[in-house]
Order: sequence, then structure tokens, then C-alpha cells
Amino acid sequence: AVVSTQSTGDEDLNVRRMALVTLNCTAHNKPALIRDHMEEILPNLYKETTIKLKREVEMGPFKYPVDDALDNRKAAFECMYTVLQNCIDRVNIFQFLDHIEIGLKDVPDIKMLTYLMVLRLIQINPNAVVLKLDNILEPLRDTFNSKLKDICPIGQEVEKVNELKRSAMRTVIGMSKIPEIEKHPSFVEFMKKIRFYKETDNLFKQELQASDSEEMVWEN
Repeated sequence: AVVSTQSTGDEDLNVRRMALVTLNCTAHNKPALIRDHMEEILPNLYKETTIKLKREVEMGPFKYPVDDALDNRKAAFECMYTVLQNCIDRVNIFQFLDHIEIGLKDVPDIKMLTYLMVLRLIQINPNAVVLKLDNILEPLRDTFNSKLKDICPIGQEVEKVNELKRSAMRTVIGMSKIPEIEKHPSFVEFMKKIRFYKETDNLFKQELQASDSEEMVWEN
């Protein structure tokens, strides 16, 4: 059955999350059931990517931030990824990119999902990515410039931060292979800074080698 748009717009967080999980499953396994209903489904899906419900939890002498809407946002972005794979021809690509931009500024798990979506869009609609390039580069720049405490304020593992930066760099490498991207001044300047600093230059070289590409792009 088609996922109820009322469920994805319910006031209860748990009801909405379950509706998103069901929608994601349907989009993955039986996309034909929802393809003709995307105009009804997408507004609530997009809305979920923007909702944050932050509060502080006391644990002894310390206070920790908690976001009650985080699981819902993750479910929404996972659903967007599946829609991108199976229903993209029924989606306004620029509205879709607007919400990818939101995810690029979210928590690490959501950022990595949006990096995958940008890479996919580079393959299927590179011109749309180029038109939104400045808005995509800004949060990528922030990821490379951020310190451990900025990304994982509660002391999460260093490896998660490193994987975030590796994922961001794979996205940069994907963009560097868009035809005529070298004519885009913002990207040229972005790459100059990537190649200037030893940490990001080494990461660029590592990820480029890992991509099994024989074409060494953006060499000094």
C-alpha cells in the first residue's frame, strides 16, 4: 500500500519516524507504488530534514545536548537517498538539492549521507550540482577546517571524524571530475586551498589513489 502522507505529517515523532522507515522500504523494494505520489510525499519528507528539538540532559555535574528529532532527520535523509536512487525522475532536482544543503551542515552521520547523494547527483545531473556549487563547497570547507571538538563535542571516537573528512574528500574528488569544472572560479580557489595545506593535500592524494583513478587531477 502507498505510504500515508498523514503519517509522515503526524505530530508524534515516533509515528513520523515509523512512516519514514516504511516509506524508505517501499522506495527501495517497490518504488512503483510511490512514484505517482511524490508530490504528496516530498513536502513532509523535506520538512523532517529541518526539524531540530534540542534540550540539555544532566548527568552528574555535566550537561549534555540531546536532539530528540535526530533519529527522524536521519530517517528522512536515508529516505531521500533511496528516492534519489529509484525515483529521481519524479523529483524537482533543485528542491532536492536545497535539502541536501541542509544535510551538509548537520551531524556527521547525516553529512556522510549527503556526500553520497552529491556523488550520485554528479553522475546523473552534474549541471545541477555546478549551479549549486558555492552552497555545497561552503559546508565542505567547514568540515575540513573543523577540529575534533567541533565535530564530536561529547568525545566521540577520532576515527569517526577522520571518516567524515575522507568522505568529504571523496565528494571533492567527484566534483573535480565534472567536465569544465576548472572554469568555475570558486572551485579553483577551493582546490588551491586543499592542495596548499599538508593535511588536506595528503588526504586528497590518499583518496584519489583509493578511487583507482589513473587521472591525476588538480596537480600542483
